[in-house]
Formats: sequence, C-alpha cells, structure tokens
Amino acid sequence: MTPLLRKFFGLHWILFASMLLMAAMGIYSIYGAVHFRPEPGIANQWNTQIRWALIGIVVFFGAALVDYKWIRWACLPLYVAGLGLLVLQGLKGKDTHGQVISINIGGVSVQAAQLAVMATILLLGVLLGEAHKYIPWLRHYLMRFMAAGLVFAVPFALVVKQGDLGTALVMIPIVAVMLLVGNIPFRCLVAVALIGLTILPPVFYFKLKDYQRARIQVPIDMLMGREVDVKGDGYAATNLQIGIGSAGWEGKGTDPNNLPPGQKSMLQLGLTSKSTAHTDYIFGSAAESFGFRGAAIMIIGFLFMLTMCIMVSFFARDQAGRLVVAGIVGLFFAHIFEHVGMNIGIMPITGIPLPLISYGGTFMVVNFFLLGLVQSVWVHRNAMIEEAKAKAKPKAKVVAARALR
Repeated sequence: MTPLLRKFFGLHWILFASMLLMAAMGIYSIYGAVHFRPEPGIANQWNTQIRWALIGIVVFFGAALVDYKWIRWACLPLYVAGLGLLVLQGLKGKDTHGQVISINIGGVSVQAAQLAVMATILLLGVLLGEAHKYIPWLRHYLMRFMAAGLVFAVPFALVVKQGDLGTALVMIPIVAVMLLVGNIPFRCLVAVALIGLTILPPVFYFKLKDYQRARIQVPIDMLMGREVDVKGDGYAATNLQIGIGSAGWEGKGTDPNNLPPGQKSMLQLGLTSKSTAHTDYIFGSAAESFGFRGAAIMIIGFLFMLTMCIMVSFFARDQAGRLVVAGIVGLFFAHIFEHVGMNIGIMPITGIPLPLISYGGTFMVVNFFLLGLVQSVWVHRNAMIEEAKAKAKPKAKVVAARALR
C-alpha cells in the first residue's frame, strides 16, 4: 500500500461524514430559503453552493493528505498575504451599510477577513508551539504572549477599521483559546480581559456609530422585556424570533405554497431579509422551515463535529498541531455561538455566517480547508514514530549482519 493510500484510509471518517452531513444540511437549508424567490440570481444560489462545496472537498483532501508541517514555513507568507488582501479590500472593496467585507478579484467576490483569520491561526500555532525552539528570546512566556498579541492586533485593527465587527469579535475567543492551550499563564489572560473591560465603555459610547450601538442595545432590551422599535432597529431581530417561534416542532416546510390555510411564512412574506435569509439569517430560516427538531439536529451536529475535533487535538504529535486544531475549534464555536445567538435574540446582529451552512464561496472553501488541517493532524499523528522506526531499520540490519559474521 502506497503512503498516500495509507493516509487516505487513515482519515478520521466519522469526522469526515459529520462534515459532509453538515454541508448537505446547509445546502438544503439554503434551498428552503431561496428556491421560491422570483429572482433567478437568488433562487439558484443553492446550486452555486453545491459547486463551492465540491471545490471545498478538493481543497479538504489536499490539506488532509499533506503533512501539516508545511505551516512552519508557509504561515508567515500567508499571514502577510492575508494582511495585504485586507489592506486592498479597505482601499478598493465595496462599502455596504458602513462595512467593507469583500473585494472582487478576477470576477470572484473574496472575503479577505476570512483568509486573514485563517492565516492568523496558522501563525499563532507556530509562534506559540514551535518558534521558541529556534528563536531564543521567545522562550520566555511573556515574550511569546506579547508577540502573539501583536500578531492578533494587526488584522483585528484592520477588520475593525473596515466595520466588520462580527469577524473582529470572532477573533477574540480564537486568540484566547490558543493562548490558553499555548501554556500562557492564566493571569496574563485575566489581566488583558480586565483591561478590555475597562476600555469597553468608552469604545461603546464614543467610538461606535449609532447603528452599531443600536445593534448591541436591541438584544439587551429584548432580554430585559423592554419595548423595542419593531419597525426600526428591532425589525430583523423581532421577525426572526416570530419566524422561529411560530415554526413549532415540525416547521413550515420548504414550500410556502403547501402551508395550511391562514398560515404564512416569514420567508414567504419577505419579512426575513431576502438578501440575507440564506447567509446571515440562515439559522432562523432553517428553524422556520424545519422547526425545533431541525434546529436541534443542526446544533447537535455541530456539537458532535467539534467534539471530534477536540479529540483529534489530544492525539496531535506536537504542540503546533494541537494549537492549530484548538484555534479552528475556537473559530467554529465563535461563529456558531454568535450566529445562532443573533438569530434567536441573545446576541447583537453582526452578519456572522454559520460554518458549512451559510451561503458563501470564500467561507465555505476556508471551512473545508481548516477541517482538512484537522484531518492532517489526525492522519500524521504517528509520523514521528514511523520516522524513528524507518531510521532504526538500517541500524538493525547492520547489527544483524555483524552478528552473523
């Protein structure tokens, strides 16, 4: 059996199956949210998502079957390239409602922030896991902590500058998890958290724009039972909760024409935003279409997939692999928590997509690539033992030959 074939059969097939099932669930959810739209460009986007998923699977196998040790030399160039794309997006990207979240490259809309976050995870994994072996001044935890903070701060500042607060918020738990797994003392994290809480009020009142403060205030008011402007700042949050709450156990189905007499779908009425029902509000759309059982299955599927990823991290052959998997789990968890939270009214609406579910080419391919890296950590978990055995075989042959003499 060739080494490549051995790697292929050594994949974590349970994790692979759960990934495919979640992607299929996403495609079906997008279909339920758009197929009845009169606009052909929107109604056929579930077909486009299938094509992106197929591209993602190719990228997945490429990342899974190649030893992840390549990140040692590629993480820094990827990080610089991610920052360059962010700068280019800030200069030439399209401004949508005060946010610059994509740039057109070769006729393809690319979300530079997603690529920058991915590169940041890889660089932090190498910096916290292996860099101290080659750079003496990084052997002290405080120097690694400061270097990691700088690596995080640059893309974070660029993303905030472009108004993409959702992605900026996602980066915070990612770096927190990686610092914790990277043996940075907990007191450092507590100190940074206290500093962040200190500067949070001035940022909220003096730096955020009015619509950004309103997005944070609306879920707080709703949770405390206060009245919100259902035709203004609370419009989206209110309609999402009505759609989810009226779906019941089984949901309203994917065909609005088959609804019982007198019952209407928020999707059919257009009260769930037509332009974002299959992206930012896909969980709310899926919950309305498939009911409580469909939403619960989706959340349980994510929980199972992330549990498998955490299990893989325990089997990593080195600290860098463990850190990369931890960062990927942190990324997925932050996206899932924020997306589901903003759809059910406990988090501010920030336009965060749901991994493997929301429509989007860049994000889908990045998701598959990151899960491919998790698989690479699993496939190559015994590589060091196999290399040691391979080196020991010639020595054993020499010893045996001498013994025969």
